[in-house]
Amino acid sequence: MTKILRFIKKILDTVFGSRADLWYWKFRHFIDPKWAESYISNESLAHPHRKLLVATAEKYTPIHSVFEIGCASGPNLFLLAQKFPDAVFSGIDISPSAVEKGAVWLTEKNIENISLIVGGFDFLSTLPDKSFDIVLSDATLLYADPKQVRIVIQNMIRIAKKAIILVEQHTDGKSFYNSHWVHNYKDIVPDALFTRIPSDVWGGDWGKYGYIIEIPCIKK
Repeated sequence: MTKILRFIKKILDTVFGSRADLWYWKFRHFIDPKWAESYISNESLAHPHRKLLVATAEKYTPIHSVFEIGCASGPNLFLLAQKFPDAVFSGIDISPSAVEKGAVWLTEKNIENISLIVGGFDFLSTLPDKSFDIVLSDATLLYADPKQVRIVIQNMIRIAKKAIILVEQHTDGKSFYNSHWVHNYKDIVPDALFTRIPSDVWGGDWGKYGYIIEIPCIKK
């Protein structure tokens, strides 16, 4: 099913460019009804890049609030809530199906400090300044085009108190699109801190371009 979906998306990319990404994720559940559950499977929760994400967040303790862009069904927020049980967590995702499945799963787990909301990048503009200690994205900004990604990061910096954490694909050259965007984050945020994601943690394009990118908002 995944190969079929990627083939369909490749055709849509050719015609519509990155606009196809929004449609792909928003309506994917009509073609692949189980994809939202895959994000909260044991295999997904155990993916080693999530340990790197949690470890990076630990640098900014104490943490009272976290907001995730593109949270899917909530795997990162769930793991962070295990580490910081007294904090409050929120996330948005473009997929109503992912948010619904995640909300049901969290209720079954008796998790009460995580809220999932249906929303895209534009949702950020509705949030007040300095709303959350940590604002993060995990493989989400690779679906924002070069103009859009700058606006999103500006909003992330605006609403974050302590730091922004990105798990994204970076190039030292010009941003390029090949089924998703690989941006030059050094150009977008010159003061960001970069930690390469080892290829044995995440292969494929992530082994080539994957980074944990930190943007501190306060002096350490």
